[in-house]
Amino acid sequence: MFKYKANKVILTILLIAAIISSIAGYIYSSFLGKIKKVEIPKDNTPPEIIVEEPKKEKNKIDKEIVNILFFGLDRRNPNEASRTDCIMIISIDESRKKIKASSLMRDMYVPISGRESNRINAAYAFGGADLAIKTVNTNFGLDIDKFVTVDFIGLEKLIDMIGGVEVNVSKAEAKILNSYIKELNYLNSEAAAAPYINSGINLLNGRQAVAYSRIRYVGNGDYERTQRQREVLNQIFKKLKAQGITKIPSTISKMLPYVETNLSNMEILNFALDAMKFDTENIEQFRVPVDGTFKSQSIRGMAVLVPDLEENKRRLKEFIYGK
Repeated sequence: MFKYKANKVILTILLIAAIISSIAGYIYSSFLGKIKKVEIPKDNTPPEIIVEEPKKEKNKIDKEIVNILFFGLDRRNPNEASRTDCIMIISIDESRKKIKASSLMRDMYVPISGRESNRINAAYAFGGADLAIKTVNTNFGLDIDKFVTVDFIGLEKLIDMIGGVEVNVSKAEAKILNSYIKELNYLNSEAAAAPYINSGINLLNGRQAVAYSRIRYVGNGDYERTQRQREVLNQIFKKLKAQGITKIPSTISKMLPYVETNLSNMEILNFALDAMKFDTENIEQFRVPVDGTFKSQSIRGMAVLVPDLEENKRRLKEFIYGK
């Protein structure tokens, strides 16, 4: 009798394992093959950055927190070299189920490997994701090797797929936002025009949300622009989580053709299925350079922010990893 029950338990476990494997196999085959994979050389991070912290502590940090660089490109043609309009470090704290978002302001004037110093957003145009990642790592003492890139056309489609994002728009923002909507409607004339909006809480469609992310000439300029970009990303996370675990694979399947990344198939699958566990209501936010740690200057005809790199490196690491 005991042997019969034991065999029954084993068979039940095997059946459950088979079902889970079948579901995982379906998810894997149905959407992971659609993604645009980009490989980054293994020697991406300079040696001096790798040895900056003791190996034991570095491995401990790496195991607990995963950093992914998010690049938003302002390009119309998928094959054109483009500067990044948005650079963000997404830090995923596996143990605490928390997400942090750190914006790197695009006008920061920093050294770029193999080039003279320039705005940090020029690195992607000079050498794609590889050089952009090296530039961030070298200047801020990080060892990030994972990235996700999406252009504004792709971002528009991604947001439409999840049913838009809810944002509170001020009167000043609405005026500039509508001018950006007009521009995007003209540039994407083959698609249906996005309607203009009024101030207040709005459910923005993809094009409206992209226009909102681009607002610069309201309030504190580019500083508030990065805040809007983080807010849109925050709302995207919330919408994905609200869809529930049964719909997330299908949504991601539709999104992947508009994304470039070097995340492995297993990493994408794990992040997608674990998304339900993370606290997306309270995404912690940060911006580099920090107030009081940079100077506004004009260099070679460019209006740039010259940061105190050592201080910003310290503050960024403190935000990501804690004191």
